[in-house]
Amino acid sequence: MTNTLKYLSTLLLAVVLIGCQNDDSPQETPQQSPQQQTQQQGPMGQMQQQQVPDVEVSDEEAATFADAAMSAQQVQMQAQKQMMGIIQDEGLDVQTYQKIAQSKQMGQGDSTQFSDSQMKMFDAATSAIQELQSEIRDSVTKAIEDAGMKMQRFQDISRAAQQDSALQMQIQQQIKEKMGGQMQQQPPQN
Repeated sequence: MTNTLKYLSTLLLAVVLIGCQNDDSPQETPQQSPQQQTQQQGPMGQMQQQQVPDVEVSDEEAATFADAAMSAQQVQMQAQKQMMGIIQDEGLDVQTYQKIAQSKQMGQGDSTQFSDSQMKMFDAATSAIQELQSEIRDSVTKAIEDAGMKMQRFQDISRAAQQDSALQMQIQQQIKEKMGGQMQQQPPQN
């Protein structure tokens, strides 16, 4: 069961990352971790506004998609570390940054619960993270294309997999096989 959740998590994180690329409001992405974005989108990362494409995916293409999703997840994990580093370099801890971001999103941006100094650190961190975002998008696109898939096709399959349980299972099986191979090559992580 735990392994299945890991595979699903890998897919959902990739879907969230790709969803961020279509977001025209960069203010939201750096203020939320990918896990928070997934939770806000729902348990399956569904984006109801977008029309789900009707796609046929061969086992070979599902394997390519799995490679691309896993590569995108690696980029996302590295980017998350970089963002956390930026926040800490500006003098905030991640929890305080998230609290300020949440306060701003709820329209309480001028809340007195945060000092002027904290707000300045937050603004500086947010600005640096926004600059990093275009690099992250480029890295994700490159990772997906290096895995042998065009970005548009990856996005189409991602959206279709959110609605099509058979496609989800097909992709999960490919990820499971690939993760199994990786797990055999690497010692267990605690």
